[in-house]
Amino acid sequence: MRVLFTCVVGVGHFNPMVPLAKAFEAAGHEVAFATDPGFVGHVRGLGFEAFPAGLDMPVARRLFAESMPGFRDLPATEHMTYLMPGLFGGVRIEPMLADLDRILPQWRPDLLIHDSAEMAGAIAAEGLGIAHVEHSFGVLRPTDVRRRATDAIAPVAERRGVPNPGVGGFTGELYLDICPPGFQQPEIADVAHVQPLRPMAFDEAPEVDMPVWLTALGSRPLVYVTMGTEFNKELGVFRAILDGLGGEPFEVVVTVGPSGDPDALRPYADNIRVQRFIPQSALLPRAAVFVSHAGSGATLGALRAGVPMLAIPQGADQFLNAGRVVDTSVGLRLMPNEVSADAVGDAVRALLDDDRYRDAARVHQASIEALPSPDAIVPILTAVARG
Repeated sequence: MRVLFTCVVGVGHFNPMVPLAKAFEAAGHEVAFATDPGFVGHVRGLGFEAFPAGLDMPVARRLFAESMPGFRDLPATEHMTYLMPGLFGGVRIEPMLADLDRILPQWRPDLLIHDSAEMAGAIAAEGLGIAHVEHSFGVLRPTDVRRRATDAIAPVAERRGVPNPGVGGFTGELYLDICPPGFQQPEIADVAHVQPLRPMAFDEAPEVDMPVWLTALGSRPLVYVTMGTEFNKELGVFRAILDGLGGEPFEVVVTVGPSGDPDALRPYADNIRVQRFIPQSALLPRAAVFVSHAGSGATLGALRAGVPMLAIPQGADQFLNAGRVVDTSVGLRLMPNEVSADAVGDAVRALLDDDRYRDAARVHQASIEALPSPDAIVPILTAVARG
């Protein structure tokens, strides 16, 4: 059987799909990805067949900005409401469909699995009678956001004479849910067809040399800090974090992303080490507290490791994730206007001193381990593909 995964660019969308792709390969099936042209090289470098499809994100963002000039003036907390229908369900759709109209008849997949922000794949699959499912990358989007995105792609489906596959399982498409049930939005109960799937760690970066000092860290608690790879440009946020954690009786490891510059954050205290990139999977199991932007990959990674979090959301779905961090008592949150050195220091000390946050995180860690593994759901999805 052939399985085509479609996703928008970025490790936050691609990495969650990799464990399932590898499980299909291990079961003897052929796997390929269709994704942004500029990301294809990365996918192929990990050993997958990959087809360039759709727009690179900088182009898509420029077109979206032109279509909605007032977007930049909106509060960051409102961005997701417009990005899902306008960017992912808007300017990205037709270019992706044009490429999938070529790829699907040539490669002839039996099953198409698209990430929650890639909304063209299911429409293209409907037109050719190919089974399709949605692969989530985190917390279910609010009902209003899913409805807006579903409405945005409705005219495209209608022009093609196919049923609207919807977004987030809104019209009945099978939804692969990698969010642990106790952390998930209550609205998941309204999704008709949900297949739970254990989120697995994947941040493979074979070209990265691990720093020697990492294995020599002492017994003091480790605080791991990252703002991801897309929302890592605000040096003021890093500055507040470093100033708040400097000189404290714990070790601090900060990653600024491959595009970041560690030297731009100097000076900082002796208990702080700053790197461009260290795989999350190498740091989270050792961390006592995780400070992040509350991206989906970061949040689920912390839950997998049972680590309490300080969420400092910057945009996109991060405010949604940060809200769940607080609501489920696995950590604390600082909104953009609340970030200061004192606030960061106070929050991290509270997370270290109060075992309730770690205990809550470990409850979700256990629930993740109880979810079906990618290997376990390959037969289920094979049956879906065969009708």
